Amino acid sequence: MLIGFSVSNFLSFNESQSISFMASKVVRHKEHIHEIQGKRILKSGLIFGANASGKSNLIKAVEFSRRIITNGLEDVDTEKKHFRITKENYKFPGVFQFDILIKDVTYSYGFAVSYQKKEIVAEWLIKHYKTKESYVFNREVDEQGRHIISSEVDIRSIEDKKRFEVYLNDFRDNQNLKLKKSLILTELAERSGSGKGVFQSILDVFNWFKSMIIIFPNSKYRGLNDLISDPKRKGNFLNMLSFFDTGIEGLSENIIEYDKILGKLPDKEAEDFRVMVSNRIPDTPITVGIGNEIFTLRKDGSGKIIAKKLLLNHGNEEDLFDSEDESDGTKRLFDLIPLFMLKDQNRVILIDEIDRSLHTKLTYRFLEIFYEIARDKATQLIATTHDSSLLDLDLIRQDEIWFVEREQDKSSKLYSLDKFKQRFDKKIEKDYLIGRYGGIPIFTEELLEMEDQHGDQ
Repeated sequence: MLIGFSVSNFLSFNESQSISFMASKVVRHKEHIHEIQGKRILKSGLIFGANASGKSNLIKAVEFSRRIITNGLEDVDTEKKHFRITKENYKFPGVFQFDILIKDVTYSYGFAVSYQKKEIVAEWLIKHYKTKESYVFNREVDEQGRHIISSEVDIRSIEDKKRFEVYLNDFRDNQNLKLKKSLILTELAERSGSGKGVFQSILDVFNWFKSMIIIFPNSKYRGLNDLISDPKRKGNFLNMLSFFDTGIEGLSENIIEYDKILGKLPDKEAEDFRVMVSNRIPDTPITVGIGNEIFTLRKDGSGKIIAKKLLLNHGNEEDLFDSEDESDGTKRLFDLIPLFMLKDQNRVILIDEIDRSLHTKLTYRFLEIFYEIARDKATQLIATTHDSSLLDLDLIRQDEIWFVEREQDKSSKLYSLDKFKQRFDKKIEKDYLIGRYGGIPIFTEELLEMEDQHGDQ
């Protein structure tokens, strides 16, 4: 679970800003708390704010840093990712830190990336115990640009200790330009395989990042893999579509030629898509979205790729609908509903603009269902939203509500509703809309004056 996240010098975040999912003394909605080892961690967080306040940038910061961890620095675009209002910030690193709980163990992991050199200039992994904490590793760069690596971890196995030291020595080799751009966490997770002791800790942290689910407004049908071909999951999906009143009564597939799918893409994208599909399809099918169409791809007994297109039954089996015929709200549900059917429910899920294209009552009910499903699970849902009707303390706790506000210097500031110490029976939506908590649009008098002058002409 995510205990907290902090970021600095990334997009609209200048000075370090932090969000915490540690529960406060609020007594309501105790089912929203996962309690373990004396820690009380919230299962959700809703982030409110005006347009251009920086809500989406918070989710982008998590995705940017997660992608560096799982895919490598070379796989991300670092251009113009610094806080650009201050020109000199290009010379300073972006810093990201996660405090996380894995298998009853708390870790702090973070790194700093130089936008100027596209290198890792700091990295640390701290393991927290009941009475102390120790660095699994700590990486710094001195004034001469040398990477200084240290560790406080106690490794009892002589063999593992030697192997761990060999790995760290590779990063101490300042002539190795590749490792200057690599994370210790990623390299050791990939080298150590299925480990034990310190290597198991590193694998646990790395796999935690891999299991994270991040959904943006333009995400396409993530989580639908294998859904149509699994009768039980297909049935559950249809029940949810019916529950949310989409009008869809059935799902079916129509076989089409694989080359026709590739023909919908530009040549370069088509080749990348072909490689991706070849790598991702072992024995189980995958579901992909191209434009507004959904296709299921699988290999037959001879290794040939069979493609099927998703069709939707609205009550007339002789005239089925393509997915592109559906409303934006229904398409959004295709992306969100599979989250309820994850085989491994102990995940962190982040959704940017959870209310995008959804009726306010539908978004409200979606959250209610999440809390029901997550009652006995270590699952978290963190989402940004404009929907002020979700500011309802009958639905969520005060400490689950966060605001993002744009400061005078155009930077984003994060703060919690809990600091206002509102009573549980307070109608906070009205206070939010009149600016009691900030985080709403501010319209300038100059604009109103211009409109008045225009009206007088």
